[in-house]
Amino acid sequence: MTFVYAKYSAIERLELLDHLYYLASDMKLPCLVGGYFNVILHEDEKIGGLPVHPPEYKDFAFCVNSYGLFEQGYKGSPFTWWNRRPNAACIFKRLDRIFNWEADFRGDPFLMFKKKLKRVKTTLSKWSRETFGDIFKKLAILEDIVRVKEMLFEEEPTIENMIVFQKAQSELKKYLSIEEQYWKQKVGMTWFAERDRNISFFHNHVNGKRNKLQLKRIKSGSGVWIEDQEQLATTAVDFYKKQFTNEGDIFDFSLINIVPLMVTMEQNLELNSLPTIEEVRT
Repeated sequence: MTFVYAKYSAIERLELLDHLYYLASDMKLPCLVGGYFNVILHEDEKIGGLPVHPPEYKDFAFCVNSYGLFEQGYKGSPFTWWNRRPNAACIFKRLDRIFNWEADFRGDPFLMFKKKLKRVKTTLSKWSRETFGDIFKKLAILEDIVRVKEMLFEEEPTIENMIVFQKAQSELKKYLSIEEQYWKQKVGMTWFAERDRNISFFHNHVNGKRNKLQLKRIKSGSGVWIEDQEQLATTAVDFYKKQFTNEGDIFDFSLINIVPLMVTMEQNLELNSLPTIEEVRT
């Protein structure tokens, strides 16, 4: 177990982080590191005073992420330091914390793996809520904001209103992209979970189509059903040989002479003649 009491100077804190790095590289056993780090890890870990800027804590955050440190939870106030001043001069910070280098799991390897996945899921869920919040509620709010900003811009088409409207549109597009990625991941997980069932269904469907397309028996020219595979092949080959080698049929037009003439030659000529102009007008 390692105890920490960090200095106020940022440069001296960097030296401490370097020592932690060398300690982590040689550590082979589970280890706890805790104490007064004198720096916050997130912006929401400070209330009051001057605004927080990322450069103030980015080195510490990089150290935690790079060294594989897992923060241990605790109960009580979210802040561990107070400047003991009232009203507007009051400042709260979280400067104390405890990390470990290896989560302690015991038991069956598969059970250990399951517990680790559960811990990762919990951490990712917390990170998602803190980073993105409820994206669907956020989208509904942003859509209303864009609608209002658009109406204001239409009523007063000034440069200021245009900039505000474009910023609202940009924020909405950002969350629409996040929503799209969310649904893509959801679809991917559904496919992954049901993949085996989908593959089984696909193969059964294909096999069913193959069974429908398979030729079980055919009827020969003499009306006999043939089911033997060799006879089926021979009959099919013979059929197509005759189909493509038959000579053209010779038609007998002698039957036409038997049909009696119902129209005389004069009547036929009159029916085929063009009408006169007088007939057309009438």
